[in-house]
Amino acid sequence: MIISSVANGATRLTPRESEILELVATGRSARQIAAAVGLAARTVERYIENIRYKMGARNRTHLVALAIARGDLEVRSVGNG
Repeated sequence: MIISSVANGATRLTPRESEILELVATGRSARQIAAAVGLAARTVERYIENIRYKMGARNRTHLVALAIARGDLEVRSVGNG
């Protein structure tokens, strides 16, 4: 997945928010994301809430769907083998 910090004049995400968004899109929990980026799980949860607020998303699934629609996330298929 590729993240851009701006898409179609939409709300800007910070580099850290973009990183968190990409990891959310992989289906990781806040605890797993926290371990991956070296933050506390509660801090990651706060980042996710801030991103949801900025993008107007109702939940994580909606957040990822909006990010794909805005062009903030690029979906690439992953083959077996």
